[in-house]
Parts: sequence; structure tokens; C-alpha cells
Amino acid sequence: MARLLTVVLTAILAGLVAAQDDLLDCGDSRYFPSQYTCFDDDFLCPILNGDIYIRCGDACYSTDQYTCSDGTLQPYNPSGPETLEDCGDARFFPSQYVCLDGDFLCPTMNGNATLRCGDACFSPAQYNCTDGQLAPVAPPPPPCVPEFGDSEICNDQGCILLTCCPGLISVATKCRDPCMLAAEQGIILSGCPNGTTTTATATATAT
Repeated sequence: MARLLTVVLTAILAGLVAAQDDLLDCGDSRYFPSQYTCFDDDFLCPILNGDIYIRCGDACYSTDQYTCSDGTLQPYNPSGPETLEDCGDARFFPSQYVCLDGDFLCPTMNGNATLRCGDACFSPAQYNCTDGQLAPVAPPPPPCVPEFGDSEICNDQGCILLTCCPGLISVATKCRDPCMLAAEQGIILSGCPNGTTTTATATATAT
């Protein structure tokens, strides 16, 4: 039983590591798209509290505080009077558009700036841009079951297997931390320093 559990947990941990989010390239840097946006293939701007910061020259700015006029930051008050700003040969109102790359306008949608992808504008909440190509954002994961919660619900019509939260696996109808489970069995697994585990979602069954 202990040997079988070791094999199962080792395989699950390997799968968890492989399933972690991939870092993307931005010039010589690497980044998580949930934390940064890559502009011009080599310039990173952060995403802070869900606010996507936009590039303006060599700076990053929040559209709630600034606007970018011909590569220069200008203070912006959403509640104050609005003036036309320059974006290449075009002019725009900061409440309606953002100027990207110094000469490309993208509209704001529901108060949120859209970004450039090739010759198109897109909402980061709906699409990802990779090598100038748009792809729909994957739907969010379903609600998960915390540690020691029931990973299986049964009634007279059958059983439904629920999703354990990231880093947990389903063992004997309970969501468990694989490293803690191994420690309880006196098993030492690689990838579990100090009783910690990885942070990806997996589901497995052991008997």
C-alpha cells in the first residue's frame, strides 16, 4: 500500500509541476500575463489591483491618473473638464481612447482601456495576444474543494467528482495535500521541502 501511494503521489507531483502557468517572453525578460503586460515585444508594465498600466515613452501609467499625448505623460482627472490630446496625426479624448505606440488609438470599454494586437484592439479580459494573434481567454476554473473537504458527492442516482483546490489531490473522497499525506505515511517525496507542495490543480484516486 505504501509503495503504491508513493508511486501515485510522485506521478501527481510531476504532473502538478508541468501544469503550472508558463512564463511568457518579453524581450530579454519573462513574465506572468496576470501580473504584467508586454508592449512592443520588449517593455513590461504592471497590472496593479486589476488596473492595467499602459506604456507612454519609457514610463507606465494608470489611465485613471494620466493620459499619454505624443509619448508624453499628462495629468488626467476623470471628473474634470476634458481636452483633446494628440496621438500621431489623430486627436482624442482620454475618456474615450488610449494612445499606444505613439500613433495608434484604442477605445476604452466600460472605463477600461483596450490594448493593441497587431492592427486590432482587444480587451484583456476577453482575449490574449501572442505574436500578433488574438485568442479567447480560457474561462475561469470552477469552484474548488478545500483541504479535507469532500471531493465526491453521492446520491441514489450516482456520484459526482468535485475539483480539489490548487495543490490538492482527491484521495478516498477527500481533498488532501499530497506532501502532508505522504508525511503521514512516513514517505519522503522529492518536491516536498518542509512539507510544502506545488500550486497547480490535480485529481487522483488511491485506494
